[in-house]
Amino acid sequence: HTERFRAIITHASLWELRGFHRTTDDGVWWEQELGDPYADPARYLDHSPSAFIDRIATPMLVIHGELDARVPISEALRLWTDLQRHGVPSKFLYFPDENHWILKPQNARVWYETVLAFLDEHVLEREWVRPSLL
Repeated sequence: HTERFRAIITHASLWELRGFHRTTDDGVWWEQELGDPYADPARYLDHSPSAFIDRIATPMLVIHGELDARVPISEALRLWTDLQRHGVPSKFLYFPDENHWILKPQNARVWYETVLAFLDEHVLEREWVRPSLL
């Protein structure tokens, strides 16, 4: 982990690859890249960001849409839960009606307002102001 950044914004991100492999709509691609997760589970663990949770300290905004078939919501929930359990300052922005992309104009506005508020808090060191649309 580096202290180079004051904040991280992650949208539809991967967290625990072995579990992800079984829930994504693109598991075949992952098997081509990393092999059979049952034959070589260590390889998936070695490439999983979750294996490095003890090195993460940078505040993180986790964003995800419930309808995402490419990166299921379980990845975001695992990530946010692990951040919380390890004391990493973090927030979770959840869109129950969006998929891998935030396409609805009102939701896009919420996305931008939340990202900017998070950056204001952690980069510009301003007090957190909850976006008006939340």
